Amino acid sequence: MDTPQRKRDIFSIVGLPPEVLAVAMAKYSRSSKSIRETINELTEEKSAEFHEKWVLGYGDASVADMAVVAMAVENVSILASKVIQDNRIASYQEKSTRYVQFDSSSYYSPANIMSSKHSDLYVTTADMLFATYERVLQRMIEYYREHYPKLAEMKDKLYEARLKARALDVARYLLPAATLTNFGMIMSARSLRHAISKMKGHPLQEVREIAEEVQAAAVNPAYNPQKAKVEPLLETLTEKAPDEAVTLNQVLSLQIKGAPTLVKFTEPKEYFDAVTSVGSRFARELGLDSPRHADEPRLDYLAERIEPEDELVATIIYSGSNKSFREILKRVQDLPETKKREIIAAVQSKRGERDWLTRHFEVPGSLIFDTLFDYGAFRDLQRHRLTTQINQPLGVEHGYEIPRDLEEAGLLTIYRNAMHEAEQAVRELQKDFSEESRYLIPLGFRKRTLFKMNLREFHHFVELRSKSGGHFSYRSLVYDMYEQVKKVHPLLVEHLRAVKMDFKADFYKR
Repeated sequence: MDTPQRKRDIFSIVGLPPEVLAVAMAKYSRSSKSIRETINELTEEKSAEFHEKWVLGYGDASVADMAVVAMAVENVSILASKVIQDNRIASYQEKSTRYVQFDSSSYYSPANIMSSKHSDLYVTTADMLFATYERVLQRMIEYYREHYPKLAEMKDKLYEARLKARALDVARYLLPAATLTNFGMIMSARSLRHAISKMKGHPLQEVREIAEEVQAAAVNPAYNPQKAKVEPLLETLTEKAPDEAVTLNQVLSLQIKGAPTLVKFTEPKEYFDAVTSVGSRFARELGLDSPRHADEPRLDYLAERIEPEDELVATIIYSGSNKSFREILKRVQDLPETKKREIIAAVQSKRGERDWLTRHFEVPGSLIFDTLFDYGAFRDLQRHRLTTQINQPLGVEHGYEIPRDLEEAGLLTIYRNAMHEAEQAVRELQKDFSEESRYLIPLGFRKRTLFKMNLREFHHFVELRSKSGGHFSYRSLVYDMYEQVKKVHPLLVEHLRAVKMDFKADFYKR
């Protein structure tokens, strides 16, 4: 007699606290029951006990991957946002500097600077940058209106939106890194613990405070818009049938918490900042911390074969230096093996029992690009989290970029004066506040980042970021990546759909 075939059953699950769902999934893998039965047997208390034992006690972190937490992070500085978002296994959506005009009164003021003799300098410089930002924005809207008249078939509202968006692309170069922004993030409890630990060990006070607030947000009841819809009903029931109202309130309490057990114990991870410190120490020792060279290129593709050991050591030093990767690599290749071993050992000695290796160890790096371009465009390209990104600190030593059309609009002198004033203020603040001085750096200043990626990610990177509608800064950069790879490996990019920028033709396509 044939055994009857079980009916396929596929369904989504909602309404559970993330930690309860994580336990349900964990038990699912070791049970013959339907997950419906497993879920009905679980409570938040039982789930907490499970996580205390298996995730926190025995380190079975894969279970925490099934607890997904959605969180809003509002009114944090752009500088802090880039630190928070430096996690590969997560999703972020941030307030756009390309579509939203930022409020001139919305910027972060570090407590230690505001209580110092530099407070007036900080406020005056930030206010100046925002005032110049607004002036440039309005003039660029006028400029684009003069040079790109409305198409006959285009509606007025859409045309005005196009003008403002293009103008914002230019004006954003003036926004200081202190500008307050908002973003949403969704990640597993495992990744959230890792992120919180990294933030707790960061040198910026703002980032450390955010770490505590993110942890508290995951431990306490989450914001649930459905609760507001239920409350009027509960009020009515309370008047007419108090007993039933209490029962209903218990059933529909809607006080769901994010990941209270999984992120309850989160210690600072000093390993990540220690890697940068080690890089800085050896950069100084090897003479790789001197002032920059003039006229450095935006992009350098390292096409030659690099020994993995040399790549690793050079990458470690890179994050603590302001030199190009090529210059560092050349120096490293001449080092004796004993010195290379010393540098690697200095990093590994800082690693705790449960610390993940940093991205420095993602070698060999396949396609390697050393970039030096504006911080605003970096914020866009940072989203490609499958790439290996090794960052040098944001500073003013590499100078700033001048956005397109600024000179033609008669704004070059105004822009240069603002950037020069900001740079002078940053240099003054650096004497007492090396970390916090970065808040006054406008997005137009150049930052060095090493990008490593495989061929598949390179195709995605270039095809997405070279399309019309993208910001002109990163569009030109990624197209140059394509051109440089094509010269060396034409067969690898023969079918890559790179789009060469034609600003005038693309103006209305955004």
